[in-house]
Amino acid sequence: MLTAIIAVVYFSLNLLDVGTTTQAYAFHSNKEILQFKAAAKDLPTGINSIFAASGECELCHGTAGAGPNPTALQDANGNDISPVNDWRATMMANAAKDPMWRAKVSHEILVNPSLQTEIENTCTRCHAPNGFFNAIHNGQPHYTIAEMEQDSMALDGVTCTTCHSMLPDNLGSVFSAGMSYDTTKTIYGPYDNPLQGPMQNEIGFTPVKGEHINSSEMCGACHTLLTPSVDNAGVPTGVDFVEQAIYHEWLNSEYSSTNETSCQDCHIPRITDNVVIADRPPWLTARDTFGKHELVGGNAFMLNILKNNIDTLGLSANSEQFDMVIGRTVNQLMNKTLDATLTETNRTTDTAFYDLELLNKIGHKFPGGYPSRRAFVAFVVTKTNGDTLFYSGKADSQYRLLDEDATYEPHYNTINDDTQVQIYEMVMGDVNGNVTTVLLRANSHLKDNRLAPKGFTTTHNAYDTVQIVGNAFADTDFNKQGSTEGTGIDVVHYNIPLNGYTGDLNVNARVYYQPLPPKFTDAVFAYSSTEIDLMEGLYNDADHTPVIVAEASLGFVGIDETQSPNILIYPNPTLDFIKIYLDKSEIKSVLLFDNNGRIVENKHNKERIKLPAANGVYFLKIVTSSNQIVIKKIIKQ
Repeated sequence: MLTAIIAVVYFSLNLLDVGTTTQAYAFHSNKEILQFKAAAKDLPTGINSIFAASGECELCHGTAGAGPNPTALQDANGNDISPVNDWRATMMANAAKDPMWRAKVSHEILVNPSLQTEIENTCTRCHAPNGFFNAIHNGQPHYTIAEMEQDSMALDGVTCTTCHSMLPDNLGSVFSAGMSYDTTKTIYGPYDNPLQGPMQNEIGFTPVKGEHINSSEMCGACHTLLTPSVDNAGVPTGVDFVEQAIYHEWLNSEYSSTNETSCQDCHIPRITDNVVIADRPPWLTARDTFGKHELVGGNAFMLNILKNNIDTLGLSANSEQFDMVIGRTVNQLMNKTLDATLTETNRTTDTAFYDLELLNKIGHKFPGGYPSRRAFVAFVVTKTNGDTLFYSGKADSQYRLLDEDATYEPHYNTINDDTQVQIYEMVMGDVNGNVTTVLLRANSHLKDNRLAPKGFTTTHNAYDTVQIVGNAFADTDFNKQGSTEGTGIDVVHYNIPLNGYTGDLNVNARVYYQPLPPKFTDAVFAYSSTEIDLMEGLYNDADHTPVIVAEASLGFVGIDETQSPNILIYPNPTLDFIKIYLDKSEIKSVLLFDNNGRIVENKHNKERIKLPAANGVYFLKIVTSSNQIVIKKIIKQ
């Protein structure tokens, strides 16, 4: 499959001869148009040979209530769902102004100065497509960062017409931003029989229905990215490195077949409310399905940097709009990404055994996308007095892992020492097999244990593009149940040395997501340029607290068990029953909970309790007639 991908990664623009378009603003007076553009808060306006700037789109698809139809661009509850307003604070809207991207381009050039033209041409293709494709169409051999900085439409990032003007030609087989455009000024949308006159008269574009606008293949044109590899002297190796392959990860999942869930279903979520999709003309009728242009990813860290540096970076979104996108991003990470289940499987006199099960709920690998992104597990075991007995994944105030291997941490099936930490990541290797963060030097994957999506198999025809690499490949619990692949689950086994401790334990497992961990940025900040120095300052001033994407606990954390010499619970651990030795006239109630805090139905009297059939950890809560509460953890083997 990879060979096939490389064969079709070509720069086929298929641009036709430019035609002349006369704009006739039939639906607005000149005064209105000036007012709309002034209200755009620096969204660029203008039209080049292929694209329209976002400020042109905002005239009709901007903030709800700004036009003559006060009910347009709202859902059934009156919420503003205008495409431009939802889009403008996203990472896609700010792709060309993203200070980390600008710093990384500078880093790549400083490492490989002879390849500056090729680097800038490749990077602007994805991050400033409305400038790049227009320039190439008009005969330029390449497009540079300096040209981008003078091009307001390039600085518009990945914008409305970047996607809605994309031709359907060869989608699903062209990658690395190899999509095609022409100059017929066609806008593709999801609806039958779109009203064409207003858009034609306002900006000279013709809306038509295009089935491909809702296809993952369209997203795959950019979100499978191959970069050419060079050795440490800058000499090409002939290898194309898979920097990211989100589209192919999706192909190798149940989401592309069984669930029939596209990228847009999650990132442009549809609602069935009747929505008037433009606020003019005022008689426009409603559509019954609408895709909200939320375009949520996972990079809340960078979004916060953008929000806190709007003027410095020259951004067009305001703080409230960034807050809206940050909130959606954090919600997606915390509630829609991973499920964690923690189980105590055994306890001996010297060791406590736990299984942490992590289920990937998204349609591609997690973490996905750019190679800096990673997730790590902080696994903490404390005594009932709060003293720490075991801490895997300990970090400093900048969330730099304290016990991480200097090269990279291997994937673990079993962790029995708190200097070991489970990190889900992709690690790049250069031509000599050494770790690198320089994309052009990336020649192979040294590690890829990112959590696979449900349905992912090693027999799929896209697997050679999205392989599992390193210890995870041989891990019998990684995306497997027995010999069956595709669970989307990894089980990490924690064997905790007790060092003579015989009391009860509180256990907490948290999965933290780091889009830009210090270990990755160290390599960039070792160099100096205007772009790198700017990003280093913004990075050092930022809050580095990562988002917790999943968490599971055992034990009544924060509640001390009541130790009473008058109450004895035995045996514990047990195979079937437990007995409570206490004058039963003093027992007011007895409740049994599972490790998720749910009350378990059981047959019992106040002295003898039969546990459920399932092995694991349970909690017994006894309330005495004097309202004393005794909580005890019960282990059923």
